[in-house]
Amino acid sequence: MDNPILQTILDFLHLMATIAWIGGMFFNFLVVLPTIQKVLDPATAGKFLGVLFKRVRIVVYVSLLVLFVTGIPMKIASEYYVSIINFDNTWETVGFIKHVFVGILALLAFYSFEILVPKVGKLASGGPSPALAALRKRQMILGAISFLFGIIVIFLSAIMNYL
Repeated sequence: MDNPILQTILDFLHLMATIAWIGGMFFNFLVVLPTIQKVLDPATAGKFLGVLFKRVRIVVYVSLLVLFVTGIPMKIASEYYVSIINFDNTWETVGFIKHVFVGILALLAFYSFEILVPKVGKLASGGPSPALAALRKRQMILGAISFLFGIIVIFLSAIMNYL
């Protein structure tokens, strides 16, 4: 791709989608969730998180779509690109590893939004219970794993810029 304007637009959209998705994950994990636990009672926290995650879900899914649509032409346009799955150079290898982490993050997001959040919502309406506590603990663990994987994706992206 020899069009610098198109390359700039694709890169900009790709970066914005990354910021929205992974930046939002960082903010939720480091700021929103700890604050909610200190300020809101469990019932109110559950209602708040239900509404919040409906909006976050849209941001994540739109971000994933933008990342996919912009990432393919950006990868193909790279001077280091060889083929879709190729390990002939370090850039391709690191890119493959990065995309494995992105794929896992996408699956974790889908699981969280489509399976875990609805289960928590149903259980929360019945009040505190051991099952609800276990699901909330699972949410925190998945949030921590996603947070870590998000950091790994950003780190691998930075590495790719200097290969």
